[in-house]
Amino acid sequence: MDKQENNNYLKRGSGKTNGKVIKRHFYSFYNKHAKLNKLSRKAYDAFLKDLLVAFSEAIVKENLQLKLGCLGYLRVQAKKLNFFDKEGKLQKSLKVNWDATWKKWEAQYKDLTRDEIVALKNKKVVYFMNEHTNQEFYKHHWDTTTSTVKYHRFYTFTPSRQYSRLIKEVVTDPERKTYYYG
Repeated sequence: MDKQENNNYLKRGSGKTNGKVIKRHFYSFYNKHAKLNKLSRKAYDAFLKDLLVAFSEAIVKENLQLKLGCLGYLRVQAKKLNFFDKEGKLQKSLKVNWDATWKKWEAQYKDLTRDEIVALKNKKVVYFMNEHTNQEFYKHHWDTTTSTVKYHRFYTFTPSRQYSRLIKEVVTDPERKTYYYG
């Protein structure tokens, strides 16, 4: 790793999703419309956090669907990996194992720096084959087939990384008892 000159080879995604609706908007709505004893903001935040943790653990650890009223259902979906398309070419559904790929490249091109390795064309990469999950991948799925809300296709559900990592914990557990369906 001491051959690294600069960070041109590392290309990261956009990262954290920032929405226009935040938690304090929910509290101000609650504070405005609550008829009985009102909670303090700190108690409301603690309640909301506990509620979301309970929902997410029920969805992931017990394979339950959460009905969101007229918005549809939230659940974990399992899909088989498609390694090859109809022409026999490798599909884009496989994720690159960058740690293993860089180790392979550094062993193959010992006398080159990382920037010089990046400049090379047609290098082979190493993919995650998901052997520990029986060649399946898992994701949070917002099922909108039962949604009665107008224009629901304009909205997306993006779970936080914490809950996506919770799926990994369940799936990689050697004594796994929860299985998901497509």
